[in-house]
Amino acid sequence: MKITVLGAGSWGATLAALLLENGHQAVLWEFDKKRADDLQSRKIKPFSAGIDLPKDLYITNSLESLKDSQGLLFAVPSQFMRSTCNLLKSSGVTLSGKLIMSATKGIENKTLLRMSEVIEEIFPGSYDNIAALSGPSHAEEVCRKMPTAVTSASYNIETAEKCRALFMNDYFRVYNQTDIIGVETGAALKNVFAIASGIVDGLKYGDNTKAAIVSRGLKELARIGVALGGKEQTFYGLSGVGDLMVTCFSMHSRNRAVGQAVGEGKSAYEAEKSLGMIAEGVKNSISAYEIGKKLNVELPIINEVYEVLFNGKNPLEAVNILMTREPKHE
Repeated sequence: MKITVLGAGSWGATLAALLLENGHQAVLWEFDKKRADDLQSRKIKPFSAGIDLPKDLYITNSLESLKDSQGLLFAVPSQFMRSTCNLLKSSGVTLSGKLIMSATKGIENKTLLRMSEVIEEIFPGSYDNIAALSGPSHAEEVCRKMPTAVTSASYNIETAEKCRALFMNDYFRVYNQTDIIGVETGAALKNVFAIASGIVDGLKYGDNTKAAIVSRGLKELARIGVALGGKEQTFYGLSGVGDLMVTCFSMHSRNRAVGQAVGEGKSAYEAEKSLGMIAEGVKNSISAYEIGKKLNVELPIINEVYEVLFNGKNPLEAVNILMTREPKHE
């Protein structure tokens, strides 16, 4: 199958290489022409902890490849999903009859739409052909063929199964399910708790504190996911607790790194700038906070992360507020 992967960041490049290895014709699209030309000519590794790209992987800035592609994989940052879809539409690209996959993890600010909902809004009638690919899967490890398990989710089980068939091999195991609401919500909001986990690291707290963040964070994740229409059991699987654990504990995690810098005294802007890459959790903290207010869902950790990132609250004060809240049943 010919697949066009939109977004030549670490994850997009890794998945394009995986598709190529699995025998598919993968084309990797990069928004910046200069970077696309550089990647195509030199096949250099697209991120510091990665490996060089396959020599036969085609990287381009042109959308021409989409015209005869049978599948399309979005791997752009979440806050650029809408602009990317609009670019496709204005370029005359149609998604009719194509398998549409999203490896983008996020909830759009202001609209509070999940990524599949953004795609459906711009390309009406495509929802049954959209699958979300998510789970504990750092590109730094997948590109080195370390055993990894993820989930493919779609309202249409046949779409989820098609996505699974494309990606599954002996080191990349794919499960499938129909709770795309739960999968996309878990994928987006686990990054907020990764920032909280990083703040804990920055404050030099220990394992007890981080375990509290992860376990209570999972509770918040399930609470907000169910309020949005997801199934609670989804959050105890790969796209929920699995992704939450890897993002909160791993040294590969951008969001944990941003949180650590904030815990050490940097502002959110300074922390993200020093990272040199997009940390999805910063913007998604806004969406998570707004969803909680809109649905009247109790989200103490999310709310404190928001206050620290955007209202200048001292992280120590945020921890104290969380620890001295009114006693509750677990």
